[in-house]
Amino acid sequence: MALSKQTGIQTEMKTKFHMEGIVNGHSFEVEGNGSGQPYEGVQKMKLTVTKGAPLPFSIDILLPQEMYGSKPFIKYPDNIPDYIKLSFPEGITWERTMTFEDGAVCTASNDSRLVGNCFIYEVKFQGVNFPRDGPVMQRKTKGWEPSTERLYEWDGCQRGDVDMALKLEDGGHYTVNFKTTYKSKKKDLKVPPYHFVDHKLELLSHNIVGTKEDFEQKETAHAHLSSLNSLNQ
Repeated sequence: MALSKQTGIQTEMKTKFHMEGIVNGHSFEVEGNGSGQPYEGVQKMKLTVTKGAPLPFSIDILLPQEMYGSKPFIKYPDNIPDYIKLSFPEGITWERTMTFEDGAVCTASNDSRLVGNCFIYEVKFQGVNFPRDGPVMQRKTKGWEPSTERLYEWDGCQRGDVDMALKLEDGGHYTVNFKTTYKSKKKDLKVPPYHFVDHKLELLSHNIVGTKEDFEQKETAHAHLSSLNSLNQ
């Protein structure tokens, strides 16, 4: 595979994750390891809250920073250049703002690098203004709905914009807009044309025993152009 030789990204890859964060004044750290198939758009990761457990907020707000933030694991068709994979072996950084419907805001940053057959992710996360009686601080969320991110060129980088929704215990939804800027460490890498990536995040398990908290998650992600692109202008 030409892309594998060019980037160092193999058909099977490992991941190593570390996050430092603070939400409504509560500090925490998360570490994890995972694996997946970057060219098939599938990955899993097992994580442990190593500081600040048990978390006094919904674990769901962290999931997009771990796997939705693990960007090399997206299945791309041949007709769209894969900006993220093509950024390696040098790597990428990204910065994200998440604006929730009730005024809460999260910011996150990621530094992604490649060591052998393993992607190393260092993440900083901050969340503020979550209402005490809201679904995040009351831990009443039930996972993310599938979503579609719009990707396009922005100031020489790749910009992502997506409206996402958390399912709630009462059957409703809690909505949030993500804006993410992906920056390649490789100089003069061309950003591909406007396209979409479908994401599905799944929380496979979540366990809290005393001051120990761990969880496992899975993501599937596929890129595509609009189905209307083929229509005559």
